[in-house]
Amino acid sequence: MGRYRMDKESRDAAASGEERVGVRAVERAADILTCLGKAEMNLSEIGKEVGLNKATVFRMLVSLERKGFVTKDESSGKYSLDWGILGLFSGVLYQNQGLVKSAYPYMEKLWKHSSETITLYVRKGLDRLCIAELPSPHPLKYTVGIGVTVPLHAGSPGKLILAYMPPEEIAEVLDHIELNRLTGKTITSREALLQELQSIREQGWATSFGERIAGVSSLSVPVTDRENRVVASLNILGPYVRLGEERLMGYLDMLKEAGRGISNRYF
Repeated sequence: MGRYRMDKESRDAAASGEERVGVRAVERAADILTCLGKAEMNLSEIGKEVGLNKATVFRMLVSLERKGFVTKDESSGKYSLDWGILGLFSGVLYQNQGLVKSAYPYMEKLWKHSSETITLYVRKGLDRLCIAELPSPHPLKYTVGIGVTVPLHAGSPGKLILAYMPPEEIAEVLDHIELNRLTGKTITSREALLQELQSIREQGWATSFGERIAGVSSLSVPVTDRENRVVASLNILGPYVRLGEERLMGYLDMLKEAGRGISNRYF
């Protein structure tokens, strides 16, 4: 009887140990995915962010890449979220599949004309979510990654979505988020942000020059539904060295035309 109890206790202890190892592996994978949900990163950057050595991170990335959750840009050595991660999102991504399908021809036309990254964002709670992206073919580029969420207050896509929310929703969002300084150009004053949102509503488009990521320019226009409510932002973005203010604004008419086309096609 005593031997049986000891064997059972040993088996239970082993099972408990295996369970702890499994939980740690899941937590590490989740940390890496969360990390890449913020930005593209190389092996060293990921390891520093999640507090793991490079060998461990590499093994995790190999598994995640095999599952289609992450992808590696061989030219830069950086990892980003891949299409397989879409399976982890319930609701919001699947609800917008039709929107992505409708938007793709217009995004592709913009992409071919500009050779810059084209994205489509929708609101997801207190953040914005990238639901479609056509990365620039240039070696020097900025990409986001499908499924990535970023703050609403920084960058032209988020500001545009925020600007067209009802006033009470804008107030609620600003009551629940911190206007963190992401770069030297991030708007961190509530009053200044509200003024910026008013300007966006008046002009019908939004720009950003290094507000979320230093050296990145972006221009955004709305996609609306039948009731003329803004449901998404259509965006062009890239490095400031190519997309200075004059060149960026040169795409405004084409971007607005594409936004109207998506609205009419889908809604």
